[in-house]
Amino acid sequence: MTWYADEIILRASDAALKAISASSHLAPFAYHIQSLDGHEWYRQEQLHALPDGGLLMIRPVCGRSSHGVDWHGVAALDWAELPFDSIAEVLLDTSVTQQLSEYLDEESMPPLQLRKAIASLAVHLKQPVLYYSCGMWGGSIDYEYSLVYEPMESVVLTRSSLQSDGLGTEDSLRSGLAKIGLNLPTTYFAPHTRSYPWQLHKLR
Repeated sequence: MTWYADEIILRASDAALKAISASSHLAPFAYHIQSLDGHEWYRQEQLHALPDGGLLMIRPVCGRSSHGVDWHGVAALDWAELPFDSIAEVLLDTSVTQQLSEYLDEESMPPLQLRKAIASLAVHLKQPVLYYSCGMWGGSIDYEYSLVYEPMESVVLTRSSLQSDGLGTEDSLRSGLAKIGLNLPTTYFAPHTRSYPWQLHKLR
């Protein structure tokens, strides 16, 4: 199975909804998930809620040569074209750059422009924002990481295979989502199912 995710995720606060809706860059790629009512859960232990106000997910956000750019099947927001504030420079961590460069190949490496843009957003909104990226090939994780901005930058990398039952395993998605107020009981995340009805959640 091949699967990719490249997305900016944050809690849908009033300030976030207002800012994202007003952004000519972000709004066309934004989705507001307010409820998981009607979602088909495969196992009871997978059930999870949403943070107050729901989630804002901006997707897909990747480079023109990124592995998943064609797989997504929809237009992608080019991560090299996002605006940022000058203050963002001091929020980035050089050790994050080093960790990412050792973990990812060139096509998967997020540019400084993306990192500065998300850090700027976190400062402006006064809330944590994360960028999550994952690539799977043949059912195995090729790479998976979360960049978190609180607004200072940190990164969580998934380095080992996940347990087959998805229980008790710390991974970058769960760690990143916890930073924005969503604690997953397992590795299952409803919006990452292949049949998820994204168009029903398009930000209006």
